[in-house]
Amino acid sequence: MAVLGFNFPKREVADFTCKCERYIGTQSGGMDQAISLMAKMGFASLIDFNPIRATDVSLPSGGSFVIAHSLAESKKAVTAATNYNNRVVECRLAAMVLAVKLGMTPKEAISTVRTLSDVEGLCVSFAASLGSSDPVVAVEQYLHEEPYTIIEIEGLLSESLTDIMSDSSTSLSVLAAAKHFKLYQRAKHVYTEAKRVFSFQEIVHTKGSEEEVLEKLGAIMDASHQSCSVLYECSCPELEELVSICKDLGAFGARLTGAGWGGCTVSLIKENDVPAYILSLKERFYQSRIERGIINRNDLGLYVFASKPSNGASIIKLQW
Repeated sequence: MAVLGFNFPKREVADFTCKCERYIGTQSGGMDQAISLMAKMGFASLIDFNPIRATDVSLPSGGSFVIAHSLAESKKAVTAATNYNNRVVECRLAAMVLAVKLGMTPKEAISTVRTLSDVEGLCVSFAASLGSSDPVVAVEQYLHEEPYTIIEIEGLLSESLTDIMSDSSTSLSVLAAAKHFKLYQRAKHVYTEAKRVFSFQEIVHTKGSEEEVLEKLGAIMDASHQSCSVLYECSCPELEELVSICKDLGAFGARLTGAGWGGCTVSLIKENDVPAYILSLKERFYQSRIERGIINRNDLGLYVFASKPSNGASIIKLQW
């Protein structure tokens, strides 16, 4: 586009590239696109949506992130109806059910509520009546832990789910594949994960020793992975094994990264420990895969490496 003379703000590019990705059949959000474009060297970024914007977050010195591939490949478009898109639909259904429980008419909830963010204000208002500000209070009050059936949700919303989701073929595929929906678990994960994001931002600005700050950040990463694994159920055996090894090797925190069901982990460790940590990780996780012919030893650098925040995508104009 730049070659043709077009110029777009990065946030606009992040938005339309996110929409483009949905044509492969996944109801993707815009996190990856936003950070790929808006990242700044030396900073983490707090990404907000509607509108998309990024806030720089300084990271403590002395720490480093290590990326390690689980070697489990997740074909998200292929498994979308049972995995990725299923979670999107579950979150939408949880939001609509919460809206009705908190006073909206079913018709209003169906027409105006699409995400849990849309009902967060209602949840917080309910929590405030009980002396809290945590939206999870409403989740625990109004959603039950047992999986919901389609019939039960349709009774709460007074309309068939196929009619509600009629504008989305990928959502209809989810309804055709699913036998039940874990609304409580998905909503609780989303709200607690959002809280962890802001806690992470707050901790890097608090006073304390380098070690104390890294330990607190690591604890948030651990809690995030636990929630992804247990409440959102987007982990896999290979990721669980890898996260466990990362912790055994002394990582302050370790979690899956990306959408899950495969892919990579990210671990927070002391910068000075990076070489020894990566060597141990190669021995504990990758050596057996090398021996089984899953990967080539010469390619290990592609699967495990240290990383620090870098600049996002940009246009480089060459002078001839």
